Amino acid sequence: MLIAIVGIGLLGTLASAAATWSSSYDELEDIMLLNQGYNARALSLPVTPCNFPAAPGHVPAAGFVRIAFHDMAPHNAAEGTGGLDASIAFELTGVAGNDNAGPDFNNSLTFLSRFYSTRASMADLIALGLYTAVRGCGGPSIPTRTGRKDATAAGALGVPKVNDTQQGFKNDFARMGFSSQDMVKMVACGHTLGGVHAAQFPQIIPPRTRPNDVANFDNTTAAFDNAVVVDYVSNNTINPLVVGPSNTASDAKVFSADGGLTIRQLADPQTYQNTCKDILQRMVDTVPSGVQLTEPIQVYDVKPGKIKLSLSSNGNSLGFSGEIRVRTTHRPQSLIDNVSIQYRDRSGKDAGTITTAAVGTASGYDDSFTFYSFAANMSAKSSVSSFDVSITGVDGSTSKFNNNGKGFHVQDAIFVQHPSSSVSPPDESGQQKVEVIATVRGSTSNVALFSF
Repeated sequence: MLIAIVGIGLLGTLASAAATWSSSYDELEDIMLLNQGYNARALSLPVTPCNFPAAPGHVPAAGFVRIAFHDMAPHNAAEGTGGLDASIAFELTGVAGNDNAGPDFNNSLTFLSRFYSTRASMADLIALGLYTAVRGCGGPSIPTRTGRKDATAAGALGVPKVNDTQQGFKNDFARMGFSSQDMVKMVACGHTLGGVHAAQFPQIIPPRTRPNDVANFDNTTAAFDNAVVVDYVSNNTINPLVVGPSNTASDAKVFSADGGLTIRQLADPQTYQNTCKDILQRMVDTVPSGVQLTEPIQVYDVKPGKIKLSLSSNGNSLGFSGEIRVRTTHRPQSLIDNVSIQYRDRSGKDAGTITTAAVGTASGYDDSFTFYSFAANMSAKSSVSSFDVSITGVDGSTSKFNNNGKGFHVQDAIFVQHPSSSVSPPDESGQQKVEVIATVRGSTSNVALFSF
């Protein structure tokens, strides 16, 4: 058996991407769950705390909610066009820019773009931004699907305007595929955070008449709650889209669209939270026809990551390393004695056990994790094909995780030879040369170097 080493040289601006386990949404799952601690992705940073100001009067949490709605709003259910597709990135100027005025859209896109990659579309990141804003402000955990496709150009117009008529609002939401009751729910859930800015709506909020030139929807600006509803029902609202000029009182028109029945139901706190969980999920799940979404992201109890293979210089030994992320939400780290790996060779036979060591902890809104690192050497000929993970408790009990009977797969047909790969310092133009050395099993080719 021969294992050849093939070199691939890449010249371009360096873009980083974290190593993830092989699933269509694994990268997004990490972004969603790892808010702080070891391996943190920190999507929650701009909404921690909930009312953290990106600029005076501008709250990122409200911006994340707003961009999700504005991106979805041009959807035409009958034609199957529009929906959550990140087309808003092309709709911030010109005629479409009138519907998407204000810095919050660009600020949200700029921050979310930090997480963009081939494994995380901007449309999916906008959906995760909504999840993060709502949960980070004390709202429900919105089930989040993935698989959205990014648009490559601006879409049709379709964001409702504040000076529209009540029937006009009904027509707009019907075009999107939502009923009048859905409309009330979506607006009530969307307007619990943030407010109206004088810079974008001087006809509603005259400049220099409010602190930071913004009028909030309610007085609980740091909470995802139903205060905006309770205030409206009790005739004690400060919502500028209710008490402002009658021609721009869009929330007043929306909330009364079904005679006030739905908005009164939302005055119950638990009903409000349950309703928002449902309607906001339906909002971000509104996508162009032909886009097939995954099931909602589920948290792994055990998740491998940073899996690496490396061939020794003589070609006889193979290094196998990585990390195992263990969910400790319901199994505290203090009750774990050790985590080990039972691996199988290329023929599928049991080949041995690898011990691990805890290297760090991380947490999200609802879950906590401990990462366990491992490294071992083995015969390059027998190699490794898959492994299971065992967690032994301090009480002696053992739980085994075998990836639903399939084992955690490791492919060794071709892999990056990390010790031999390199990245050059940036040149004067900011370009970096990335040299990736790949190890190919069973090849009789000589070492080859490709540059492009």
